[in-house]
Amino acid sequence: MLSPGRRRAHVLAEQEGRERFQRDVSAHAERERQRHAHLEAARARHEQSRRQDHVRIEHQHEAVDRWAADYAEGKRKAVADYFVQVLGSGRYPADFPTNVKVAYQPVEGRLMVDIDLPLLEAMPEEKACEYLTTRKRLKYQLLSQQERNRLYHEVIGQMALRTIRSVFAADRERRLHEAVCNGYVDTINTATGQQVHWCLISVEVTREVFDGLDLSRIKPLDCLSYLHAKVSRTPHQYHPVQPIIEYPWDDLPYADEIDAAIDLDTTQNLLDLDGFEFERLMVQLFSAIPAFTEVKPTRSRGDGGIDLVAINTTEFIGGRVAIQAKRYAPHRKVGVDTVREIIGSITERDFNKAIVITTSSFTPQAHQEATRLGVELYDAERLLWLLRQYLHREFTIDKQGTGRSPFNTSPRP
Repeated sequence: MLSPGRRRAHVLAEQEGRERFQRDVSAHAERERQRHAHLEAARARHEQSRRQDHVRIEHQHEAVDRWAADYAEGKRKAVADYFVQVLGSGRYPADFPTNVKVAYQPVEGRLMVDIDLPLLEAMPEEKACEYLTTRKRLKYQLLSQQERNRLYHEVIGQMALRTIRSVFAADRERRLHEAVCNGYVDTINTATGQQVHWCLISVEVTREVFDGLDLSRIKPLDCLSYLHAKVSRTPHQYHPVQPIIEYPWDDLPYADEIDAAIDLDTTQNLLDLDGFEFERLMVQLFSAIPAFTEVKPTRSRGDGGIDLVAINTTEFIGGRVAIQAKRYAPHRKVGVDTVREIIGSITERDFNKAIVITTSSFTPQAHQEATRLGVELYDAERLLWLLRQYLHREFTIDKQGTGRSPFNTSPRP
């Protein structure tokens, strides 16, 4: 039998316990409600992402099917893009350049290939290595300068032969009658101090002749001599040769095909365009802006950072304009070095202004340097606005391919 005081304490404790229980039940119910809400939101996001992936995959498959159909029809751009993929899959040492340019000439059945060659510095300095057990260290045997030069000579010859072999091996339809490979090196002309893009090796060969070679038994330089190739006598000194056939890259004959490919998808991702398509799009863009005329691309390599040249017709402040275009992913900002590069390139040339345009943004240091040097900077938001304003096209800039651009606001013109 509880005393009245203990009975009251018991009743109060029981009441507090029930209230605490009800609060815990309510809190649990609220947590469950939030959990279900988060789960539904996650399911909705997943379903949206799944639909977007499905649409992206469908578009990708359609693009591949169009590419395959164009390739089967022998369209120049499709054939060239195919061989770019073939040559891009080859493996080279990490310090070797991998840039390649391809053009297909269907009438001649000819494939033109320009490759970038490594510099002499990419050749190894060591000939052999042995471990000295008594001293517990490695002993290196170095190549002489003459041996290094000879190795470099052989390497660029091997790269040219490998390129041609890859091209003919991948031509299953046997639409190619001959292939031309020109190997270029980007270096400094020690006589002028200017950046140059010089050809060190040029080979033209028919399929019939090349099929008669046993590459497992040839010596590269002897083989190139047999093929009447042009090879620099002193490639280690970067003495150039005249290419057997030099393709006019600045005037692509399949420009209409490029434009048509860009027009296929009105919301195309700018990062999906290759370098030539992006450059051609920039030519179209600046040509459509009333303030610019005579917009032309420069040489694709050795241009000192200048991709396009144009005339600004604005009174008092107009003149020749150098334009550099950077097709970067959104997370990769354009740095101050780019601003300094284009200023360095136009200092000794007849330009009044420099513009850097990018699919990304600029670092604070780049903005400061551009303000100091008078360089105009066009970031991704302004680029998308210009494309809508003057080309009436909708583009996105999306590294992941989701179709959602991280740049949504319309900048001031």
